[in-house]
Amino acid sequence: MLRTQIQVDEKLYDKLRQLALKEQRSMADCIREGIEWVVRESASAEEGLATIAGKFEPQPGPDLKPHDRAFVEAIAGKQRRA
Repeated sequence: MLRTQIQVDEKLYDKLRQLALKEQRSMADCIREGIEWVVRESASAEEGLATIAGKFEPQPGPDLKPHDRAFVEAIAGKQRRA
């Protein structure tokens, strides 16, 4: 494990200290958990819509208005030809 230093606002430090005491954990453990969460969320955000782009064809729903249905059908036709 590597050691590092960070600077935090006094109010944030106090809140973190209170949380660590309440949960009977070290402040370092809380910080590590926060870092893991940020890294995990960042990775899932990168995957997001880019991972599903182009995998599904638009499906006109029964509640679409005629002009919306025509638009979806036109897009689906272009995707099949591509």
